[in-house]
Amino acid sequence: MLKLALFLGCSCVLIDPASVSMVAAGAVPPALVGRWLAEDIGGGGVIDFLETTLEINDDGTYAGFAGCNSYTGTFGLSGNEIIFSPPGATRKICVPAVMDQEGRFFEALKRGLSWKVDDTKLFLTGPNAKIGLRLVAN
Repeated sequence: MLKLALFLGCSCVLIDPASVSMVAAGAVPPALVGRWLAEDIGGGGVIDFLETTLEINDDGTYAGFAGCNSYTGTFGLSGNEIIFSPPGATRKICVPAVMDQEGRFFEALKRGLSWKVDDTKLFLTGPNAKIGLRLVAN
């Protein structure tokens, strides 16, 4: 199976092209597009001054910095539901608290999430109506 290697800094990311699906240009609501900073992950808060970001693009791709590693992927939309493909990420290792936050962030992206933008906040809510991620426009 063919794998593509993207070089980010000095780390390598492998992406399986079969897992890549694109959203039609213009199909992503403008309110969702932008760079978002995590304020809360699963009700557990976030580490002060550790920027965990999510950038949602209008071409159906997403990217950001999870606290230790950069990542990228694609997403699909169905009404107010957003489904993130598994991200390709660099493979740096950081201190345990940072790795824990990063793990919780990636875990939150795995769930089928509904999205809602309220002023400058993006809420990604899991199937149990529990807020998985609360982000602020950045």
